Amino acid sequence: MMHSNQRGSVILEALISMLLFSIGILAIVGLQAVSIKNVAAAKYRTDASLLVNQVIGQMWVSNKANATLVANFSSPAGANYATWASAVAQALPGVSGIPANAPTIAIDANNNATVTVFWQAPDEADTHNYTAIAVVTD
Repeated sequence: MMHSNQRGSVILEALISMLLFSIGILAIVGLQAVSIKNVAAAKYRTDASLLVNQVIGQMWVSNKANATLVANFSSPAGANYATWASAVAQALPGVSGIPANAPTIAIDANNNATVTVFWQAPDEADTHNYTAIAVVTD
């Protein structure tokens, strides 16, 4: 009757191994979710960098006189600013409809341009930003 002491041990081992396997699968699913969130955050940072560098490039190929740069690119009244700000609102989440998240361009008397874009990822309370400073001269 040695078998009676071992009765049910195989089922117990199977249940424990299923529990460990399930915990492992849940951990992998959690890692996948974090990975997807990080990829989305990297995409927003890349898009922000691209948009900022795009408008700085436009400044470089335009008339570099300070008055012209200010008239064309300073926020919120610049002619080129409006077109660029619209592209930012389409590319980054949480920009349109939130005045505090509107992109900004400030150009000082020495043609130092400070360009900042803001975005707010879905399901996040924090606002993110990307800022670049460029000297636009001949």
